Amino acid sequence: MATPVKLSLEQRFAHQLRLGSNENIEEGATTSTPAVAIPPSRHLELAPHNVRIRNYLKENDVMFCHLDELKEKGWKAAEGDAHFKKQREAADQKDDEQEKIFHRIHLEIGNEMRAFRAFDVVGLEHAHIHALNLCMAPGAYTAAMLKQYPDASVSGITLPVRSGGHKMIIPFGPQDPRVDVKFLDITMLIREYLIEPCSVPNDHPDAANFIMSSPFHGKEFELVLCDGQALRIHERAKYREIMREARRLLAAQLIFGMDRIKQGGTFVVLLHKAEAWDTMCLLKNFCSFAKVALFKPESGHRQRSTFYLVAKDVQSASTEARMFIDGWKRTWTEATFGGEEGTGADPAMPKDPEVDALLHDFGPGLIHLAQGIWSIQANALDRSRWLPGSATSKTRRSSSLQSPVFSETGEPSKPRHPNSVLGARSRWQLSSPDSPSSPGAQFPKHPLTSRSTNQQRYLHPEVDENKLKKMAGRWR
Repeated sequence: MATPVKLSLEQRFAHQLRLGSNENIEEGATTSTPAVAIPPSRHLELAPHNVRIRNYLKENDVMFCHLDELKEKGWKAAEGDAHFKKQREAADQKDDEQEKIFHRIHLEIGNEMRAFRAFDVVGLEHAHIHALNLCMAPGAYTAAMLKQYPDASVSGITLPVRSGGHKMIIPFGPQDPRVDVKFLDITMLIREYLIEPCSVPNDHPDAANFIMSSPFHGKEFELVLCDGQALRIHERAKYREIMREARRLLAAQLIFGMDRIKQGGTFVVLLHKAEAWDTMCLLKNFCSFAKVALFKPESGHRQRSTFYLVAKDVQSASTEARMFIDGWKRTWTEATFGGEEGTGADPAMPKDPEVDALLHDFGPGLIHLAQGIWSIQANALDRSRWLPGSATSKTRRSSSLQSPVFSETGEPSKPRHPNSVLGARSRWQLSSPDSPSSPGAQFPKHPLTSRSTNQQRYLHPEVDENKLKKMAGRWR
C-alpha cells in the first residue's frame, strides 16, 4: 500500500496534472491514487494563480460565488460528463445537417449581437463601413453585419474545409461581391506575427506550411470580429496541442485585427472564462485603449464560459495598444518556436504578487464587467436537467442583467462586499418594458464620458432599490 504524502498548494496542482485527478484536493490532504483523467481546461482552472483569482471573486461577488458552486457540482456529476460529451460529438460532426444547425444557432447569436449593439461603430451608425471577420465560416455573423449595414463590404479569413474548417453557407465572391473570403489557416501568417524577421528552421514541423503573404495589407476596417476557436478536428502538427493552439489562434486574431482596425473602430472577440488569468489580463489591457463591455449570447453558449468582448472607440495607434500587440506577437512566437525543441512552449505561471497586483488594480473592474455574463451562465446551469439539485422550476431573467455598459480607463474603486445591496446597485440592471430583453425594445443608450487616466468610471443605469434587494437576496 502506498504511503500517503502531504501536499502543498503547488504540489497539489502538480499531482493533479500528473495523475489527472478530478477532485479538488484540500491543502494539507494526503493522496496516493490517481482518479479519472480530466480535460486540459480543468487543469488550467486548478492552477494556483487561477485558484487565487477564483477565491478573490468568491469572497467579493455573490453572483460568481453561486456560479462557482454550480460549476463544481457539474464537474462531479456523471450526467454532466455525458451532456457535454454529447455536445462535443455533435460539434465535431461535419455533415450538412449539423452545419446548418450550427449556422442557425449563430444566426440567432448574430441577432442578439445586433440588439446589444455590438456591431455599432462610433459616429458611423448609418454609414458605409468596411468590416473584417476572422474565422468567418459558416458566415452567420457576416450575415448579421450585412443586415445592419446593407451597403457594407466584409472581408474574411476562414480555415478551409479540407483542413477541418466549417463550410461557408452564406453567398460570397461572385454570388455576393460584398463578401471577400480568403481560405487559409490564420495562425500560419508568419510575417504578421514576428516582431523581427527571422528564418524558419528547416526541421520545424510546419516549415513548409507557413504563409508569407499578408492578406488585406494596407486596408483599414471600422469593424473587426474575431470568432475563432481551436477545433478538435483541425488537421495540424502534433506539437500544436489544443490548449497551446488556442493561445496561438487568439494571439493571431488579435494581432491581425488590431493591425487593420481603423482608429476609433469597434473590435469584437470571442473569449472564455473571464475569471482566468490570461483573459483577465486581456480585458484589463483593452480597457486602457478602448471602451469595453462583455456580451454573452443566450441562444447559444449559455451553460459554457464563452462570451464576447466588445471594445468600442479603439485607439489602435495608442502607445498602450502597440505595446500589447508586441506582447501578443511574443506570445505567438513562444507558442510556435519556443521550448527546447523549438516547437512551442507554454507561458510561465504568474507568481502570487503578480496575481495580487492584478486583483488590486482590476478585480473590482472585472466584477463589474462580468456580472451579467456570470448571471446568464449561472441561470442556465441552475435550470439544467443534468445538474443534480438544479432549480429548474425557478424563473429568473438573466437577460435583464446584461447591458452594454462600457468601462472607462483608469483605476477602479475598491471591491464591495458581495451581500451589500449598495455594492450590487452599480452592477445590476432590472428588466423593464423598455429593456433590450423585451421584444422590439430599443437598446438604451448610455452616455460615454471622455477617458481619464486617473479614475475609472463605470456607467450604469439607475434601478429600483426594492426590486434590487429582492433580487440580491436570491443569491445569498
